[in-house]
Amino acid sequence: MRIQTRIDETAVTLFVAGTLTATVVADFDRAVGDARKLERPVVLDLSNVRLIDRPTLKYLIDLIEQDIQLVICPDYVEHWIYRESGRETFE
Repeated sequence: MRIQTRIDETAVTLFVAGTLTATVVADFDRAVGDARKLERPVVLDLSNVRLIDRPTLKYLIDLIEQDIQLVICPDYVEHWIYRESGRETFE
């Protein structure tokens, strides 16, 4: 997994790439925590995520339900999030 951060005046965007498994959640959570400290909306770009496991998906759902916005992700991840979260759509 690789995370790059872009900060602008409106948001902090985390660009996540690679494989997301339970073994990288601590690193992911640290990056999210650092982004939140900047007191701007935090958004995730998962367009370069190749594989994700179920525990990490549930972690992402928790983030989205809190205050993190998902802006770009592979279709399979988006559909899986919708199905697992029981939501029709995300804002």
